[in-house]
Amino acid sequence: MLMPFFAAALALQDAPAEPPAEAPQSAITIDQLPIEQAAAARCAVAFATISRWQKAGDPRGAAYPNMETGGGREFFVQVMAKLMEEIGLTREDVIALAFDGVQDHGKPDGAERIAAIMPACQLMKSAAGL
Repeated sequence: MLMPFFAAALALQDAPAEPPAEAPQSAITIDQLPIEQAAAARCAVAFATISRWQKAGDPRGAAYPNMETGGGREFFVQVMAKLMEEIGLTREDVIALAFDGVQDHGKPDGAERIAAIMPACQLMKSAAGL
């Protein structure tokens, strides 16, 4: 059941810098999620973004632990699976939700926003046992 999300995580990490002409659309945004799920989704998307930077050799990813081996990818997978189970989102919804977040982190202040939430995200990941 988690394999589709693993594939989604890989797809996000290799996503182009510019959104495609027809970017996926989610039925819900992170801001519309209940607070606990929104916080976890923001962190999951931040981990995916950092992983993407690290794979591309982008210096913005150097300040963070390796997302491949440090549990960031697994956190992403688990959070997206929980959104499907708890909120009733479809697979396409969570892919679009994650895509929107990754694209948002590509904006000029994206790295600063990730840096601001990363201490809380690292704690959340540790609390999840990852």
